[in-house]
This record gives sequence, C-alpha cells and structure tokens, in this order.
Amino acid sequence: MPPTPAPDPTANGAPAKKPAKPRAPARPKGKAATKPAATKPAAPPKPKSILVIDVGGTNLKILASGHTEPRRCPSGRGFTPQQMVDAVRALAAEWEYDAVSIGYPGQVGDHGPRQEPGNLGDGWVGFNYAAAFERPVRIINDAAMQALGSYDGGRMLFLGFGTGLGSALIAENVIVPLELGNIPEPNGHTLGEILGRRGLKALGKKRWRKSVARAVPALM
Repeated sequence: MPPTPAPDPTANGAPAKKPAKPRAPARPKGKAATKPAATKPAAPPKPKSILVIDVGGTNLKILASGHTEPRRCPSGRGFTPQQMVDAVRALAAEWEYDAVSIGYPGQVGDHGPRQEPGNLGDGWVGFNYAAAFERPVRIINDAAMQALGSYDGGRMLFLGFGTGLGSALIAENVIVPLELGNIPEPNGHTLGEILGRRGLKALGKKRWRKSVARAVPALM
C-alpha cells in the first residue's frame, strides 16, 4: 500500500505560518537599568610627617612631626615667598617631611593667600607653593592655625599679640578667621597697630596693658 502523503498546510485556503522570530531579551527595569556608578579615584595617602610653617611679620618659625624644638629666622618687611622657601629649606635641611602646612598672616582662600601681607614683602598672592616645596601644601590664616592648636571645645575667641593683632573665632568646631586688627581707632591708628609690637614700643608696657584691658572686653 503506498504511503499516505503529508497534509498540505495551504489546503482549504489557509496560508502557511512563518517560523517565529526569536525575541530580544527583556531590558531590566528599575535600579538594574541604571548605569553603574563611576568609580572615584583613590584618595592620595595621608602624609606621615608634616612641616608646619608660621610666617610672622618679625620671625619665621618651623616645626616638623617627630620634633619638639622649633627653628626660626627673621622675616620682616620686604620678606618674599621665595625668601621664605629658601629659609625653610635651609632650616629643615636634615628633616624629612611629606607635606607642608603654612600659617599665613592675612586672608586665605581656596587657592592660597587672597591679599598681600601688611608686614612682609609682595608676591605672596599667586605664588606656587607646592611647586616650590615639591610637596603638597595647605595654607591657613596664621591666627586660625594657632587657635586650632589650643582649641578644646565650645566657643573660643583667639587673640594673638605679635607684630600685629591676629584673631580667629572657633564655634562648634568651625574656624572663622577674623581681621580685628584692621578696626580703626579714633587716633588714626588701627587696633593692630596699638596692640601689636609697634604699640608696645610706643606706649610702654604699662600703658599698652591698659589698652589691652580696654580693648579685649569690647571684642568679646
């Protein structure tokens, strides 16, 4: 007996079905659909040893981690940032340090000094300190640096009597550098000129102390 032929799919007018196309995989929804977050670059390692520089109008003082005796040299009017770098390199010649912290006698912004100091030379604004020291450098107002070193909580007004009058306020762990030495006095001088070293020489110790006793309560 001959074999039965396979049924014709087009019989009775029914068209032949095409084979189904494979479906694309479903796209994930929600969090799975977001792109992976870009990885942040690794933070540089913290320095193990820091050289601290206090730039004053009369003297320059330095001290590095692991040492107890600061070293100093004269500064004064005409003292430039390059002279500061040369002096620091000479004073710290045998010290090892990974980074530098500078206390600057003036206003400081995110990129270093914002104004030239009143008791030093010019050229401090825009100077490349990191390139000069060949190390990372952080700069802070000198009074703020000294205030931070003696802060023990609460609210504190720091007044530093030196070449001029340094000042800073710390409240709730926030440091606010002040420029109280620029307050004008009735005699045409500034408060910094009266309470600084120049005022001490002009007034004598007894009258200078009276000026301090009169001014400090008014600032608090």
